Amino acid sequence: MNKLNWKNILSILLIFIAVVTQLVAEDDFENRSLPEKSFTIVESTQKHELNPHITTNSHDSTILNGLFEGLFSYNPVTLEPYPAIATDYRISRDKKRWTITIREDAKFSNGEKITAQSVRDCWLRLLSTPKAPYASLLDIIRGAKEFRNGTGSEQDVGIYPASETKLSIYLTKPANYLAKVLCHSSFSITHPEPDVYSGAFQLKSVMNGIYTLEKNPYYWDSKNVFMENVFFVQSDDVEENVYLYNTGNADWITANVNSEKIIDKDAIQINAEFATMYYFFKNSSKKHADFVSENGENVWDYPEFRNAVLEAIPWDVFRKNASVPATTFVYPLTGYPTVEGFSYTDEFEASLKMKEARQKYDIPQEQILVLEFLITKYTLSDEAKQAFSDALLPLGVELKFIEVNPYSYLAEVGKSNADLFAYNWIGDFADPLAFLELFRSDSSLNDSGWKNEQFDALLDKAAVVSANERLELLAQAENLLLDSGMVIPIMHPVCFNVIDSKEIGGWFANAFDVHPLKYIYRKENQNLNQIFKNNTI
Repeated sequence: MNKLNWKNILSILLIFIAVVTQLVAEDDFENRSLPEKSFTIVESTQKHELNPHITTNSHDSTILNGLFEGLFSYNPVTLEPYPAIATDYRISRDKKRWTITIREDAKFSNGEKITAQSVRDCWLRLLSTPKAPYASLLDIIRGAKEFRNGTGSEQDVGIYPASETKLSIYLTKPANYLAKVLCHSSFSITHPEPDVYSGAFQLKSVMNGIYTLEKNPYYWDSKNVFMENVFFVQSDDVEENVYLYNTGNADWITANVNSEKIIDKDAIQINAEFATMYYFFKNSSKKHADFVSENGENVWDYPEFRNAVLEAIPWDVFRKNASVPATTFVYPLTGYPTVEGFSYTDEFEASLKMKEARQKYDIPQEQILVLEFLITKYTLSDEAKQAFSDALLPLGVELKFIEVNPYSYLAEVGKSNADLFAYNWIGDFADPLAFLELFRSDSSLNDSGWKNEQFDALLDKAAVVSANERLELLAQAENLLLDSGMVIPIMHPVCFNVIDSKEIGGWFANAFDVHPLKYIYRKENQNLNQIFKNNTI
């Protein structure tokens, strides 16, 4: 009988270890638990603002909807209001009083009960937060606008707890869209302590560009929250992001990625977004321009000059790579009347309008007018910059670009003395008002400074008429806005995500690109299990 030498023994031992390891791995796979309880999202590099009262950045929405919850949330399929911390509501006969029932088992992440008083206190904090962008949407509540502007007291704000679980909201006028508005993260229920949360998750740590969320054990619906941990990993490396996804180290990619290298092409999710990318003028008493009127205005405060620019804009260049070109401001909704928008360039009309504007305001035809455009490096391509500059030269307009850091752009808009700005606005609820509110005179979202009494009156009237009449009035308001030349609509963006819906459940493509983390779960995958078994030793 041949003796086994050390090489034979080692070979047998290695085979034995491999077989045992494979069997253990197969058993672990069939009884796996840890992978099913964690979820990894790769997102672009950014610092998240975790106070829902003060952010307008859509990139914060996913993490915020995990940490906080409001009275209502979006149904991830239909995008209609869905009961959250509230269970139901009633509306009075005159439509001006809402009575909302708070869940008996609703709690903050510290175990403290969420009551009707908690909701009142939270919304008063929102109204008293300087420049809270969405606070003016609560102006329909009695006394809210006065309190927000510092001319009224909190006692007069029409939000009253009738009991621990009953909240009464008194409106100045009917607002059948209120439940939709309250789905927005800005109206989430917050605690006075910033590290106490009302949502399905709580923040565990922020370290090395990774935000780690863990399941909130006090969340009212915790038994139906399937993930124990959610990791937000930040990366701007498109190749690294591909690697993370292809190797199974990431479940969902929202950051930029080299999509051509994604192995499973079915995981690439592209759909229309309820949003508009646009440029807008800002009215103010700026002094940098050569012309300043007696009222402290410059030429770009006048619609005649703005409309001359709109006729000259090289629309084809601006919309060259747009999946869905936007000729109007409001994203087209079912039932919304057709609004005539901007679709082509007319150099002759542009020159005529500029000539008439100069004559009207006594500005010499040869005088050069400066137009300052605040941008980031991502706003315009070099081709678009040159085309825009060239288009304005025949009008005697010198275009100057002011480039700022993309991460601080939104903050710069409020304090900049530039004339033109760029926004990508995602509607916060499925209604034209989600866009038009940006130009209401007293809206906290109005960064343009534009005020128009007729426009405001149309929005007010739309709040109290039938659904069909409402859309007609809102379309009239949009026409006024477009006629003013304040808005330059460019395109309707698309949502781009990489996620395998065959493996991940609870994630649904939708026009808001809203995907509540509480619904995410891993699906059973018998095919993958079979592949594993077929490759055993």
